[in-house]
Amino acid sequence: MKRNRKKRLFTIAAIVAVTGAAICGCGNGSEKAPINPPENEGTKDSGSDQSGKDGMTTFTFSKSSFPSVTLPDGQTPDNNVVLDYIRDNYQVDMVLDWQAEGSEYNNKLSLNIASGSLPDIFYCNDYRTFLQLAQNGLLADLTDIYDDNISETIKGIDKSYNGRNFEPVTVDGRIMAIPAGNLDGQQDVLWLRKDWLDNLGLKVPKTIEDLEKVLTAFVNDDPDGNGKNDTVGLIVDATKPVAGYNHPFGLEPIFYAMNAYPSYWMENEQGEVYYGSTGAEVKEALALLNDWYKKGLIDKQFATRIGSGETEAMFTSGQAGAYFGAVHSNYVDAFTNNQDIELVAVNAPLDGSGKYNYVLPSPMAAMLCISAKCSDPAKAVEIIGIGNDLYRGFDEKANEIFNAADIAASSNGRRAVFPQGSVTYDYFDIIKKLGKTVQEQIDTGSYTEYEGMTQYDKDQVVLASQFADGSDKNEVSFKAYYYRYIGSRLLDDHALNPLEAAYYYTTDSSASLQTELDTLEQEMYLSIIIGEKDVDYFDEFVSKWNSIGGSALLKEVNQVLGK
Repeated sequence: MKRNRKKRLFTIAAIVAVTGAAICGCGNGSEKAPINPPENEGTKDSGSDQSGKDGMTTFTFSKSSFPSVTLPDGQTPDNNVVLDYIRDNYQVDMVLDWQAEGSEYNNKLSLNIASGSLPDIFYCNDYRTFLQLAQNGLLADLTDIYDDNISETIKGIDKSYNGRNFEPVTVDGRIMAIPAGNLDGQQDVLWLRKDWLDNLGLKVPKTIEDLEKVLTAFVNDDPDGNGKNDTVGLIVDATKPVAGYNHPFGLEPIFYAMNAYPSYWMENEQGEVYYGSTGAEVKEALALLNDWYKKGLIDKQFATRIGSGETEAMFTSGQAGAYFGAVHSNYVDAFTNNQDIELVAVNAPLDGSGKYNYVLPSPMAAMLCISAKCSDPAKAVEIIGIGNDLYRGFDEKANEIFNAADIAASSNGRRAVFPQGSVTYDYFDIIKKLGKTVQEQIDTGSYTEYEGMTQYDKDQVVLASQFADGSDKNEVSFKAYYYRYIGSRLLDDHALNPLEAAYYYTTDSSASLQTELDTLEQEMYLSIIIGEKDVDYFDEFVSKWNSIGGSALLKEVNQVLGK
């Protein structure tokens, strides 16, 4: 892996920090309930009736739920065929204590902490909360029981991260949670209407200059051939023009091509840590984007579009020709509205040396924690691994039962009945691995299975192949083809230049400072790009960012890193 920043190995013993939106998208800076250490050993009761006379072990659990999920008749999150199968075959009764959506989950977890009523197994995606729980003795120490009880599948997944996923959940040298890592291969790339390029006789762009030429033609040269001046070039997320890794409709690749790395703590060539959004290169990128906006190359109405849905509709309706998004960011409504549509994905724009820069994600997306009051944490670790294997379809008997109940009607519906909920354990390189397998099948007519390949993975190979050969073109096969074949082939590009941030976590002061700093930053991007403020306002932003708390955060980051 190529890096322009020295790789840092952090020990959580030194970290007094919390994750922010770059990790889980859920840190909102709200005050947390006070966390009290557990009472003496004689008062342990997590609400679970462990190891009853019939040999049954009971675990309570909480999980993040999904909005607008319709489950088959007879199936509910707390009473379904998955929980029945675990109880009947593993003598573990999984009792759903509670569930909640999004940020409401974190609020409810805080109430559980304050009342001393944590479930035996619970989902956590707020690092500040996790660290406080660990430091106050409220989590089970998994160090000596993890390897002997976790499934072989998750062991293999852990190896794919080369230890990075365990760094955040290791406190004072002890493993205090089971991490679910962020996947590689979800950096943003440039998606274009290939049919528009072909209509205008244009090649796929490589540089910023090439991209400007393409966007100009998309806006001015009637790429859809309808004789009207009604097309748009680049569409942009108005809510957050810049947000980091895996950000649909963001502008990150433009900044990266100009060696600017907004929203990350980075390290310069002198070894000094700085906040990427305050770097001088950011100002240069903003000047370019403002120029593009004035020329009409960026959607002139993007600032007024509410939510990503309105932005997405600009592309799926056939009005726009370009956007940045991960390799999976191809939208089936575009095919529904125009079954002749053709897309192409490009690692562009490249920087001045021909590299496609991007910042790697943090090593952890979320975690499953086990309460210190759980009387059998080893069994809890085991059942987490079993649940993952069942979810991945490695038990044929279970698959027959689950399929008969139609719990796989949608991915969210399927997750809604599994105890791990939204937590996904998968190989760090799975997107690239599956993409190469799909490419092998389409290009040669056969493929070799890889270790851990699931039925879902195999179905993706079939679907993408059916779209490629024209035997079954539909919304599902469209998605598989453009994700796994067109998009994923970019993950082997020699031009890729992944960079590692100097620091992925927030600090103690972030809880009170981050919201105001983030608001100031996003308002700065928007106001300069659309010309409400001159590009020199960037200098004022940097000064204000430092004065209202940025300097304090930088000091704390340096302290954590021992600088």
